[in-house]
Amino acid sequence: MLLPRILSAIVMAVLFVCAVFVLNAVHFIFAMAGVVVLAGWEWARLSGVCNQLGRIVFATFIGVLCLSILNLNIHEMSLYVSPILWGLALYWVMKYPALLFWQHTFSRLLFGVLVLVTTWSALVVLRQSDNFLVWVLLLMGLIWGADSGAYFVGRAFGKRKLARFVSPGKSWEGVAGGLVLTQIGVAVFALLSDFTFVQWCVLSFIALLTSSVSVLGDLTESLFKRHEQLKDSSHLIPGHGGVMDRVDSLTAAAPIYVLLLSLTGWL
Repeated sequence: MLLPRILSAIVMAVLFVCAVFVLNAVHFIFAMAGVVVLAGWEWARLSGVCNQLGRIVFATFIGVLCLSILNLNIHEMSLYVSPILWGLALYWVMKYPALLFWQHTFSRLLFGVLVLVTTWSALVVLRQSDNFLVWVLLLMGLIWGADSGAYFVGRAFGKRKLARFVSPGKSWEGVAGGLVLTQIGVAVFALLSDFTFVQWCVLSFIALLTSSVSVLGDLTESLFKRHEQLKDSSHLIPGHGGVMDRVDSLTAAAPIYVLLLSLTGWL
């Protein structure tokens, strides 16, 4: 399993570099729509849709909806759904397994529509920014920093479980380690960018929320997988599971991050 995992990681890294540094705005938008469609196919599985046709129909619906939002030019407006969406996800994670209504297939499909569409909308808004490269690399740095910090600090010092019934391996100590690491990264970024002290404080706040909600994205997918008794969202990526397994943190972090940047006027 090691060789397929390594090869898959190399391919994903190359695709990411090409998407960010090579593709123009139009190609990037459609490439991200393709990723969201694949994630939609997986989400149908996480929602309890058993037949392949149903999953394909759902994924197609996601793609059509994304293009419709782009055509209507309301992708930025759709981001305002994100705080409510992830507030609801936080409630689900905290109360699991007590709550029942989220377990219905329709509820999970509806949630998935909103999650995937707002993720895609955030990436569209980000790509239209004059400073796209800076902001997208910072976003990925926050997600990777939060994840890496949580992994290593959690392994070394983790004792108190973050969400015992959803993801037993995650700890409060790990989350704290991830948040500290991202704040160090933001401090370096602000210093190199000649930010004022106020701008640094604002960016630190944005980074704190983005990093925190990225953990929630991971937990939410884990909740759905646990309910369906699935280890991975699919087997599309050898050694890495599915698309959703790679972008679960991004689905939560990107909309909140881009919305906050837009409200500050930096986008």
